[in-house]
Amino acid sequence: MNLSKEHIRFIFVIILAHTFAYLFAGGLSYQLVTKPLWEGQTPLLSAYLRTPGNSQLWNFAMTWQIPAQLLRSLLLGLVLLPLFDTLKQWNALKRFSFLSALFFVFTHLSAAAPSPANIEGLVYVKPEFVKLGFFLMQIEMILYSLLIGFIAAKWLFRVPSAPKSCRAKSFLPNTAF
Repeated sequence: MNLSKEHIRFIFVIILAHTFAYLFAGGLSYQLVTKPLWEGQTPLLSAYLRTPGNSQLWNFAMTWQIPAQLLRSLLLGLVLLPLFDTLKQWNALKRFSFLSALFFVFTHLSAAAPSPANIEGLVYVKPEFVKLGFFLMQIEMILYSLLIGFIAAKWLFRVPSAPKSCRAKSFLPNTAF
């Protein structure tokens, strides 16, 4: 497959959409919902994740967070590339619905790596992690999925602008006041 400017734009939009949605949804849900899972006397997630309580480990996570998301999103964009023509034919609402569901299911709910908030986690993660984290973490993932779906649906493809003669016309009927 030869990569055209449209294909490169497609991948670039996926990179920007994922990285923004990931950071925004993660930051917002952290502040409003999941902070107790990360911080405090006995943060649940510190048993297996790098948390702010261990500054050396946390600094590593913060150093590599954005490069990791850029790599993840590049891979997502490349994997979605075979759907380019199909997605281009769909209207924005259909693209939004499909991409939001796709990202929620594939990057989260049905991911092969166990998490306290996905199906694998229900099977392999200790019950105390799942009990406290499953529903709280859905908020972040739903927000992420809706954001990436919206951004991608809106900006994956360039919409041709109307000719200048059409832009100048008013949509209101000619009426005398």
